[in-house]
Amino acid sequence: MTRQEIYDEVKEAFGIVPGYFAEAPDAVLEQWWSATGWGSSDTALSARDKALVGFGAAAAVHCQY
Repeated sequence: MTRQEIYDEVKEAFGIVPGYFAEAPDAVLEQWWSATGWGSSDTALSARDKALVGFGAAAAVHCQY
């Protein structure tokens, strides 16, 4: 995917392109969007369940954030 295609998808999902996407190096931009896009897309998991998965993973690796 090109940077512009990713920006278009981000803008469609969020209404804006957050600064951290605009400032991301090309090498990681697609990776960030694939991870972030999953959280905002329609899947069998509800948004609540996705958030719980994220919190559980963060707790498991002792994430400081």
